[in-house]
Amino acid sequence: MYGISLRWQIGENGSEQGTWPPPADWNNGEAPYPHIYEVWINGEARQTVFLYWPSWDWTPSNSHWVDLGEEPDDEYSVKIRAKVDGQFTPFTNEVTARPDSVQPWSAPQQPRQTPKSRDTAPQHGTVNHPRSRAAAAIRDEDPAKVCVEARNLNTSTVWQEVVPGAARMLADYPWNDTLKFLEYRKFFEGSTVASTGNTAFRGLDLAPDSTLGEWPLTGLDTSAPSQTFSYDYTAYHTSESWSHRWFITREGWDPTGGLSWEDLEPTPFLVEIQGSHREEESDKWEFETFPRQRFGRAAVVHIWGGHGGPDTPDGGNGGKTGEFFASTCDVLLS
Repeated sequence: MYGISLRWQIGENGSEQGTWPPPADWNNGEAPYPHIYEVWINGEARQTVFLYWPSWDWTPSNSHWVDLGEEPDDEYSVKIRAKVDGQFTPFTNEVTARPDSVQPWSAPQQPRQTPKSRDTAPQHGTVNHPRSRAAAAIRDEDPAKVCVEARNLNTSTVWQEVVPGAARMLADYPWNDTLKFLEYRKFFEGSTVASTGNTAFRGLDLAPDSTLGEWPLTGLDTSAPSQTFSYDYTAYHTSESWSHRWFITREGWDPTGGLSWEDLEPTPFLVEIQGSHREEESDKWEFETFPRQRFGRAAVVHIWGGHGGPDTPDGGNGGKTGEFFASTCDVLLS
């Protein structure tokens, strides 16, 4: 997978790879650094980024990885800007990135400080707005024909845990502890995005047709200045490895053919890095980078995950396979 690794100077923080000592204004993680950024690619606002960092690591406060997918363009012009007190700052200088200068993605070294306690609670949830298929069919028991059939096909009634089975994760870990990256894409083969390839949720992969009808749709006004999405947690998780990523289907997607990973735009339009605990506002994101001038049927796919999941047999990979939870949301753009 290709991507663009961004790093910028913010306050006194211009460090790379968590080098010691901390920035002069770090203040144990309470530095006055912006948490919200926009990434502009080739002159368009493509991604909103919410960054939250642990008190022991300042690297996530001035760096970000932008997914580009498996087939990058020849060149990208990139600039960013931050939101402070509800207003955007001026843009950074625009830089040009080319795949011919690609380097293997690697994680920054950890700073020489012992982390404090980390949240190891279970990670369960689904997208609430726009409403996911799991929420509609399983949680809400929506009476739509396709939801009824999905419940008949599923062997699980757990709406907040659409995730590959443990055996699949043990066979091919989703979390790469060496590179510190969630490699969720390799789990999606064919039209199995909604179920994550887990047969216990195979009903969620149903494609709409004349017999089953359409999945319940959430209307989204693309002319609105911003969107607010929300997530329904039963348990909230925080560590520097965990992130939310939101994708949308490419223009021209035909829902009757099912939903595969190749149907999605490769760059997520919304990302949050969950490096610090902030449960009081963890379930909503207001952002302005939802694709505009899009109309008609689409699907929004959300991936939430990081270090966690089943224990590895030999204690390798940081002791855990990693895990992720997927939500597929059917929307009508107007």
